[in-house]
Amino acid sequence: MLKLVSSTHAPTELISQHIADYAPAIALSALGTINGDVNYDAMKTTLTEHLHEWWKLSVPSGSPDGHYESTYWYLVHLLESLEEHELLGNNFLQYKVSSAAQFLLGIGERQEKMQGIRP
Repeated sequence: MLKLVSSTHAPTELISQHIADYAPAIALSALGTINGDVNYDAMKTTLTEHLHEWWKLSVPSGSPDGHYESTYWYLVHLLESLEEHELLGNNFLQYKVSSAAQFLLGIGERQEKMQGIRP
């Protein structure tokens, strides 16, 4: 019997582990890009690789499971939407990215407006 890929969903534990594995790497990559230690294109490659792996999980879009995942998706969407000159040339955008990244690394407070959704 054939089974549609979209009809199977990843278990919550697998989703949580996936976010826990990728969040620190993306946070460090974002902070490194702002500080000039990581090339912008390398950061974008990290994001692309994550999204490729995420789509393999067949997770439905919608609300994340908690503040950590919500902030993670907020950061991913923000980084995906920014061009290099926007990220590197705008202090306010750097603050938004840095705040989210620091929260994901456990070294900063979560800002109230960091609400993301699953793609």
